[in-house]
Amino acid sequence: MEHEHTQYVAAPPDSVFAALADVGNLPRYFPQVIAARRGDGDNVSIEARYEGHTQHGEGWFRADESARKVEWGAEGSEYHGWLQVSPEAEGSRLTLFLATSRGDAPDSEVMGTLDAIRRLVEADA
Repeated sequence: MEHEHTQYVAAPPDSVFAALADVGNLPRYFPQVIAARRGDGDNVSIEARYEGHTQHGEGWFRADESARKVEWGAEGSEYHGWLQVSPEAEGSRLTLFLATSRGDAPDSEVMGTLDAIRRLVEADA
């Protein structure tokens, strides 16, 4: 299942991208993520809580500063996504794309994540 949503953020595009490109910020805007640590290269280690259980996972996380785009996923899984920041009016347009294998991320969760990012970045701006 694929989801794509856009949100306006009242902060400059470079500030929004900087917050998104920091793996350590993942727990601040993805409610299921408890901890995120960068490994070698693009590798990341994630601890997340789903349905009352803590799960550990490995994946990849890439930040392209020139495109203001962050991409992530897990090897051998259909799960992947990206966030892209574009200038808009006095702030930024943030687009979130998410592909899941089981359709287990309802649109309300995806939009909630975008709203959490907006609040995080606007508070820090």
